[in-house]
Amino acid sequence: MTLPNSAGYGPAGDGRPSILTASAPAVKNIIPDRPIKPTIFDANLTSSPIFEFDESDFKRIYPAERQEDGSVQEPIKPVDFSDPYLFPTLTRNELIRLKSLWYYGRYIENDKNLLSCLQDQVDLVDDLMQKDCVILGLMDHDYYRRIVTAKVPLAVLPRREATCAHTMLHDGGSIFMIKDTEKDWRFMASPHVEAGLKFYAGTQLRYKIPSSDAEIAFGSLCVASFQQTNPLSHRQQTALIKFADIIVHTIIERTRSMRLKERERLTAIVGHLTKTAEPKTIRENILKTLKEAFPFATVGVQSHPDGMLSLQNRENSVPYTEFWDNIWEDDEKIKSWITNHNNEPYESSRNEPSVRAIAFKLKFDPNSYLVIETCDMKHIFDEVDSWFVGACTLLACNTMQEELLRQTMNAKTRFLRGISHELRTPIHAILSSCELLIEETKDIIPPGLSNEFQIETEPLSQLPVQAQLSEKAISMLGNIDSSGRDLLSAVNNLLDYDQFEHNATVKVMQLHSFNVIEEEVLRETTSAFLTHQKVSLISDNQLPPEVELLETDFNLIKQCLGQLVRNAMRFTKSGTVVFQTTISDDHEVLEYNIVDTGVGIADEDRERIYNPFEKVDSSTKGSGLGLTVASRIAELLGGRVRLISSCLGDGSHFQLQLKKPLLACPWNSFCKQTLVGCEMPLTYFMPIDRQIETVHLTYAARTLERMGFKCSEPEHSTVVLAEAKSATDIFQDLLGSIRRDQIIIYICQNYSELRESEEALQNEDYSRRFIRCLAPVRRGRLWQVVSEATQAYKELKLSQRADHAILGPYLRPSPLPTETGGHARSITRDSSRFRNCRHAHRPFEALRILIVDDNPTNLGILVMYCKKRKYDYVTAVNGQEAHNKYMEAARENKCISLVLMDLDMPVKNGIDSTHEIRTSEQKQRIQPSMVFMVTGQNADEDKKKSVEAGANGYYVKPLSMKTLDDLIQLHFPKR
Repeated sequence: MTLPNSAGYGPAGDGRPSILTASAPAVKNIIPDRPIKPTIFDANLTSSPIFEFDESDFKRIYPAERQEDGSVQEPIKPVDFSDPYLFPTLTRNELIRLKSLWYYGRYIENDKNLLSCLQDQVDLVDDLMQKDCVILGLMDHDYYRRIVTAKVPLAVLPRREATCAHTMLHDGGSIFMIKDTEKDWRFMASPHVEAGLKFYAGTQLRYKIPSSDAEIAFGSLCVASFQQTNPLSHRQQTALIKFADIIVHTIIERTRSMRLKERERLTAIVGHLTKTAEPKTIRENILKTLKEAFPFATVGVQSHPDGMLSLQNRENSVPYTEFWDNIWEDDEKIKSWITNHNNEPYESSRNEPSVRAIAFKLKFDPNSYLVIETCDMKHIFDEVDSWFVGACTLLACNTMQEELLRQTMNAKTRFLRGISHELRTPIHAILSSCELLIEETKDIIPPGLSNEFQIETEPLSQLPVQAQLSEKAISMLGNIDSSGRDLLSAVNNLLDYDQFEHNATVKVMQLHSFNVIEEEVLRETTSAFLTHQKVSLISDNQLPPEVELLETDFNLIKQCLGQLVRNAMRFTKSGTVVFQTTISDDHEVLEYNIVDTGVGIADEDRERIYNPFEKVDSSTKGSGLGLTVASRIAELLGGRVRLISSCLGDGSHFQLQLKKPLLACPWNSFCKQTLVGCEMPLTYFMPIDRQIETVHLTYAARTLERMGFKCSEPEHSTVVLAEAKSATDIFQDLLGSIRRDQIIIYICQNYSELRESEEALQNEDYSRRFIRCLAPVRRGRLWQVVSEATQAYKELKLSQRADHAILGPYLRPSPLPTETGGHARSITRDSSRFRNCRHAHRPFEALRILIVDDNPTNLGILVMYCKKRKYDYVTAVNGQEAHNKYMEAARENKCISLVLMDLDMPVKNGIDSTHEIRTSEQKQRIQPSMVFMVTGQNADEDKKKSVEAGANGYYVKPLSMKTLDDLIQLHFPKR
């Protein structure tokens, strides 16, 4: 047979199309256009599908014997063979073969890089085989598509007419070679042989399915000649098989690379969705994104309580349990279609039933499913698709769950906020009422009846009947007060435990003063316990003077230390609780030590004391949450709480340890402010001849010595350190025993201890030299006391006083000599300026308090407090009324100097009212008042908003009368 002409037809005049027309060698790596229309020789024969694979027919038609040169053995023609030539059948594993082909061959037609690489490999085969042409093709269900060729055009051929379809039926790793197609009865009448094919040799593009023994063929790699030629040598046959394996490996790896690239693209989409996720739009955005990612599929959310999913155009539902790795395929439907329609091109129609789907259950609604389904048989879902749909589903679920959780947490927060207010407000009323009543009993019962006082007065029987209280009544008051404080502690611990168990985080890491941390912890602790409790709370700050600041979350460390100190106070009936602050020499470890003389802890109980609601003795008071909360907070701060030592009956030693703390010293430190250029000699003594040395004096003296003071003899000392509880004589006796050039630092439990004796301090000279310091003595407060002492020493010119005579007892100090009267007036004026520097321009003659609270009980208690202390006051029951009365007082030149503002009130809350007061002060140029929130709310957000509105402080109810005394004394010392 002659070689086909270049016009693309067979022998001249036969009019049949030729697919074997030789052409000039293609330019290397120039990818030709892909043919669209198939080349069909006999449309009548190709109009019917080919048959399924039959093993017996295969062995009869394709004998396993090979000739010596490796070519196939021609079998005896069956008597019943009536077809014009041998038609191919489907392969043994046609379904899995086609599914693998559709998956790994999805990119080939449009992947120029891959086609270029395959062209190089085919050209190498062509050079080695030395035949007329080389063809690399893929066998679909209907057509054999030439992907890359050498010396022959690309084409799309019907499967029934393609010679390579016979190669697909044989085992992989073998050569199907026909030496002379015109003599083999099976192929001599086939269209390709009639068109000029003389020699054919092909091998499968075989691929072994991972995790199985199945081996399938994507297509074939074959060589052909249009004239008689020698068969392939054994070396050429081996090379052809190896090249086919290399080509398959190239296709597989390229597909995997493309899928990996696709996953990266989809990951970027998920990342963008995550950043922009909003509960209101997440569902719509997810569905829109999935529709864009799977334009051939249907995307939707289905709700099925029975787990049976209804897929498009399918009569029967599909159980969710049949989705393996969330992917489902209808293999029976696909196989049936392949068997019956392998002679016609496949076109997907949305009217067809879905044959593949991905489904994920929605966590926030267990009866709902996100479903991606398609009727396109040739689109294979893989783990990348499943991952992407799963990631989108998870994002939608998480966003919705976060929203539900947020709503739940907000509801819980609102509940806790409300219950906190509802609990703390009546507790505040109970404790404050008890405190005022206990204070009244101290005024009613003659001090001579108490062991703590030695002053004789009239007996109890001479008091009015209505003023007498029985011992039982006094005991009951104590029980009410004690029980109220226990209830408050339990409420606080439960609220703190809820916060730190579930959603606590380190919110703001800033530099905070050690002195302020210590002040707040000890202030809140002392206000939580009875003032007559026989326990001395001691501050022992051993930090070097230059260490003043710590970077931490202020609220967290305050709560952690507060829990530890309150725990020590709760289990100490008498003795001391020492709050000690130390740091290692290399400043690498900061330690807060809380050492008490309480009940102690047995060795077998040391491990369980940190468990929630765990108490060593179930009969003891408390909720068993203090150490749990403290340890959780310590972990948040990067530290830990440890029990250093403990002994039953002798107390315990707990420690909060923070490693590698960030410390700082401000440029204008306390040390520099107070001691640089100081004229006062830094010497002190304690008049032990008139006092009994106490633990408060001891630790105060230690702190003074760390500040640079030295203990000396009375005649060489500038500062006299004394304590109210240790006085053995009347207050005037103490004053009379001090020289006129000395300053008294007077340590007292509360300012009310001095109320009856303050008449002795009306003289300006004594008021400047008499400086009170509340116990426990904190380093920050002691620095302020020393600062006042150095200022008074300078302004009163104590170094120039020659008269060092000791004043006699009971003698009231006399004014300065008349010849220095002008100077005395100057001192008075300066001293007044110093004492009232915060309100230098305020036109008020007495402290005026605006009490704002919508609860009549709480309002009445604060009114009772003001009356007892003889403070001028104004009341308001909501924020709007508070602002109105504040401005009314300013217009009448009776400015409010202190506002005690409730937070939650009708008409206008405390935050808005505070903001209006601050705005009005600026507009009207009114000297700013001190505004303190007094509320049952303990939320950080409320504290932040209060400070932003202009509040000077934030107090959580119950606010003890002692704390209120300290607050007023600190900010409004008497002139």
